[in-house]
Amino acid sequence: MEDVIKQIVDAEKQAEARIEKAKEDAREIVLKAREEAKLLEKEIIRNAETQAEALVEKARAEGEEEAKKVLEEGNAEIEELKVKATNNFERAISAGIALVRGS
Repeated sequence: MEDVIKQIVDAEKQAEARIEKAKEDAREIVLKAREEAKLLEKEIIRNAETQAEALVEKARAEGEEEAKKVLEEGNAEIEELKVKATNNFERAISAGIALVRGS
């Protein structure tokens, strides 16, 4: 009878040890999962920041290109107006000279 009781006590101790080991393993798994989640979160944030920077850079480059195009178009229009103004000025001078000569 003593052997049976001793076996039962030993079995209970082994069961308690296994339960404690399972609890410790579970705690380690939870801690590891939290650490991995934090690392994943940091990686996602880092990737999002990189993508955001790339989008900002792309938008800046597109804006600069558009501004350059507008400036070039504006300068071309100014040159056209200068040519027209010069032609009109020359025609006005010619008309003025013709009026003076004709008088």
